Amino acid sequence: MNRILERATWGRPFGIALGGVAAALVTPGLRDGSLLAWVMSAFFVTTLSMAALSRVGRLAGFGVGASILYGLLGWGFFATFTGGLTSPFIAAFLLEIVIAGLAMGRRGVAAVTAGVLVVMVGISGLYGFSRLGLLATEVVFVVATGIASASVARRRAEGEAALRSQGEELGQRLELIQRELEDERVVSRVGENVARLAHGLKNAVHSLRGFVSLIEPQLEQGAGSNAAIAGLHAAIDDLEKLARLTLDSPAEAQGDSAGASEALRATGPTASLAETVAAARREVEGASPGVLWTVREASGGGAARVALSEDSLLELLVILMRNGVEAMEGEGEASVDYRVEENCGVVVVEDAGPGFPSEFIEQELQPGNTTKPKGSGFGLFLGRRIVEDQGGRLTLGNRAEGGASVRVEIPLADMIQEQGRGA
Repeated sequence: MNRILERATWGRPFGIALGGVAAALVTPGLRDGSLLAWVMSAFFVTTLSMAALSRVGRLAGFGVGASILYGLLGWGFFATFTGGLTSPFIAAFLLEIVIAGLAMGRRGVAAVTAGVLVVMVGISGLYGFSRLGLLATEVVFVVATGIASASVARRRAEGEAALRSQGEELGQRLELIQRELEDERVVSRVGENVARLAHGLKNAVHSLRGFVSLIEPQLEQGAGSNAAIAGLHAAIDDLEKLARLTLDSPAEAQGDSAGASEALRATGPTASLAETVAAARREVEGASPGVLWTVREASGGGAARVALSEDSLLELLVILMRNGVEAMEGEGEASVDYRVEENCGVVVVEDAGPGFPSEFIEQELQPGNTTKPKGSGFGLFLGRRIVEDQGGRLTLGNRAEGGASVRVEIPLADMIQEQGRGA
């Protein structure tokens, strides 16, 4: 119950009490005998009791409705004894309609307006319907007031609905910001550890180069030795490259990432679902031959290209498929389905493992959360970040027959490019 309706419900008994005193001053007959006392007990006490009842849980609606009904009867009683349809108490009927428009819905306004009309016709009947013209005029005025009040009620309801919608939207945005802040906090902590690791790699690379320079002159010259030395040099170069990439300036890395993201959203790299799924299958099957993968394509998935680079999509699929392999402990059957749904490329990876615990699904892929005894909790988190950075979505679920199911939705490249041109 809103504040206006609550105040009107509690104010009505005291308004009726004042109305009774005013009616008694105007009409001497009300002062004779116990009529006024009867009126006070019948309307003041009753409406006051209904106001108290409106504060009682499930009976609140009944209390409010009964208060309005007894209020209309009270005003009708006073109007009957103070001139009928010419009584100043007729204004109280209009006030009840206006209050309904401010505090109730259109149905409430219609009910109060109908109640007022019934009482007014009853008053006219007590006077023998001697002034039908006045009755018709007042009926028109009451109906017009009811229509205006209903319009106010409609606009108020629309305004409240808009405020609720904005509140829900702001709540969702706040929740998203909080989640992103938590993600960044965890990633920042991990980044410090990665920087330490990179420094360690640089030191190890220098040591390895020194050892190679000592070993190389002592090896016999031959194809095998040359190949081994070349391979060792290549591995050292890769380690050094990785260390340098990790230790790049954060500002430069952020700028490069932002530029790449902006380019991708406009007309940048795209990935073929079919080709990348096939590449991920080859990579995972090569490392885990004990898992049999079934790949199914439907609804235009074979020709679909999504708004992700091939490397990013491959990384995402390998993360999901390796999770399935680990869940099944390297043995079993799994599947990858890909298709197009509503301007999105959809990939569903399913396995026959134990599935996700319900509490893990509710945690919404937060960093550090894992179901594996030796897991880091960053695989699915990184997968979610890869997808959400391009406006996609990654959701977890369980198969009815057992096992986990991960659904990935990524906008089609054509849609992103059209939006870029439109902007």
